Amino acid sequence: MTAELLLHRGLVDATGARHRRVALRPLGGHEEAVLGETGTAPDERAVHELLAACAEQLGGYRDVTPEHAAALSRGDRQRLALALRALMTGDGIVLTLRCPNRGCGELADLELRVGDLLAEGGGPPAAPEPEWWTVDTPDGVLRLRAPTGADDEVCAAVPGGTAERAAVLWDRLLDTGDAPVTWTALSPVTQQLLARALAEAGSLPDLLFVSACPACRALLELELDPFELLARELSLGADRLLAEVHCLAFHYGWSEDAVLSLPRPRRWRYLELLRRQLEGRPLT
Repeated sequence: MTAELLLHRGLVDATGARHRRVALRPLGGHEEAVLGETGTAPDERAVHELLAACAEQLGGYRDVTPEHAAALSRGDRQRLALALRALMTGDGIVLTLRCPNRGCGELADLELRVGDLLAEGGGPPAAPEPEWWTVDTPDGVLRLRAPTGADDEVCAAVPGGTAERAAVLWDRLLDTGDAPVTWTALSPVTQQLLARALAEAGSLPDLLFVSACPACRALLELELDPFELLARELSLGADRLLAEVHCLAFHYGWSEDAVLSLPRPRRWRYLELLRRQLEGRPLT
């Protein structure tokens, strides 16, 4: 079972050609095991390796590498993570939020659908998102591009706080022409114009949700991180995966590697057959 996705920006190769169509397969047992052990917040490199492993094809590339995945925009990578999550666990997402009102603290469920998130804004445009945007500012005409996974990976390793990482990121996103200018040297008005241009022109999926508490009607706010969502679900299922390996290895004499090489639906089908046999029920 695979899913096809048309990216908004896609991968731009050395010739300027775009590669936008992705064939995505579900995680295999080995990827499930690795991601389940990374905790609920995988680092950028782990994300790139995950997407490369699950992308059977990216445009004209049939051997997708972590570097290809890292070259994708932040929005395209989030959409791939959502599509991958739907392949693994279905279209529906149910999240539980706690009311921030100190006098309440009630729990509320937020129900989402991956299909709706991917179709937000009408889905992928027929023409790809521009590689560069031109912005007229008090400091001159500047060019700006969307952040990629490679940008996020570099910035995550920058020592210091948010301001230091943001400055490094903006320096990577800007093309200031023949007279290189750093982000911190730009005027506040120019910085504001650039930030607004990126927010309006970029194609990040809308993953910020606001709902009302069913008890006190206070506003509940959540920003969904598709990679953290997928990692958290696999982390919570890590013990189940070990139990699946144990059960199938015990009954069939298979190695751990052989069990993890099975797709999740195939593992679950064998487990269902074992359950029927142990209960004395017909296997079909």
